[in-house]
Amino acid sequence: MLNMHHMLTNLQPNIPPACESSQTSKLEINSVPRKSVSFHAKRKDKYHCFTNFSPHRILYNGKEYPTSEHLYQAFKYMDYRPDIAEAIRTVSKSRDMAFKYSMARIEHQDPNWERLCLAKMEIAAWHKFSQHPDIKRILLDTGDAELVNTSKDEFWGMGKNKKGRNELGKTLERVRASLRTA
Repeated sequence: MLNMHHMLTNLQPNIPPACESSQTSKLEINSVPRKSVSFHAKRKDKYHCFTNFSPHRILYNGKEYPTSEHLYQAFKYMDYRPDIAEAIRTVSKSRDMAFKYSMARIEHQDPNWERLCLAKMEIAAWHKFSQHPDIKRILLDTGDAELVNTSKDEFWGMGKNKKGRNELGKTLERVRASLRTA
């Protein structure tokens, strides 16, 4: 788990190779089934705030990002093409536009992105939930439940066959644990 205080004070955290493997939660080892809370970007229920697409602005390094998706996409370019990162931040309030703009310039992203992506998602999510007390409470109120992104994305969600990696759900569980100790 990343030390969020260290990230906030240094803004250049020591980021481990994150996307190469996922951390196994200690709670998964327990033989008692855990409660689960599912969320999806297209469902507009109280857990919609768990997606990167919820309309929660984020302040990061003195700049405002319309959504955590904007910040996540901008992270891909911050160190190599800050002009692209800035354009993603300001292109539109639409998370779809942030994603499309980023994907159209993918050849310019950080060459280490695959190794960094989970750590950057965790940073974006931590800033989002730490800056919005209402959604922080929703996240903390899930207790120790497994957080399940029901999207069809095989990496960030459960995928079409329900066998995906659910990395966004796992990221939010780490953020939740970090917010409890903050």
